This record gives sequence, structure tokens and C-alpha cells, in this order.
Amino acid sequence: MEISRSLELDPQKVYVKGEPMSINNPRKSKNNGWIYGTSYDNRASFEEQLNKILDVLEPKMSILKGYAKKYECEFSCAIFLLEDLPSNPVIKFNQRYNDFVREVDAEFDFDIYYPPLLDESHIVYEED
Repeated sequence: MEISRSLELDPQKVYVKGEPMSINNPRKSKNNGWIYGTSYDNRASFEEQLNKILDVLEPKMSILKGYAKKYECEFSCAIFLLEDLPSNPVIKFNQRYNDFVREVDAEFDFDIYYPPLLDESHIVYEED
């Protein structure tokens, strides 16, 4: 609540160490977490989504720097490549992003997920 109040932002998720991660996931969280970002079903380019997040966070730089000194702070990006994307998607970190991460002095985690294509073993054939 302190982080939400000081940043004047509503997080997508909050994890409390030792508590269930969600109603549907009874696994207990190993760490506290405050997560802000774009929606998972957003189809905008990576660069557009990153710029939207930076537009919100850059004006709050001094607050973020304080949290990065006080807590373990990580900027975590999860990229989900979908079947309908081109074969060579571009993921580019521009100077604006690099300046932001350097200024806040936070760790950076970057994961790429590519859901498996549907193979024939998952197809149900109906007989007429």
C-alpha cells in the first residue's frame, strides 16, 4: 500500500511473502512483489508498451530510486511471442530505456516465452 500510495499507481498484482500468490494459485509467494505493467493481451509492439510504462514511471524517478536503495528492485520484462508474429520480431532497448534503468539503479530481468504450436496430437477428429 505504501508503494501504491507514494507512486500514485495501482499495481496489476501484489505478492506478500508467505501468502498464496492468487485465488487460483495456492503456491505461497517467496518474496514480496509490487507489479505494474501493460496488460497481457496487449498487442502493441514491445517498444510502444515500454514507452507507455516509461511515460508513467519517469516522472516518479526520485521515488523509484529511493525504493531501489531500500529494497531489491527489479524491472522484469516478459515477452510472449505469438504464432502470428513475423519470424524475426524486433526487441530493441533504446537510449531512453537504458538511461532509465541506469538512473534507477535496478536489476533487469528479461524472459521470452514462445507458446508451443498446436501439434496434431492435440487435434480431435470427428467422424461424420
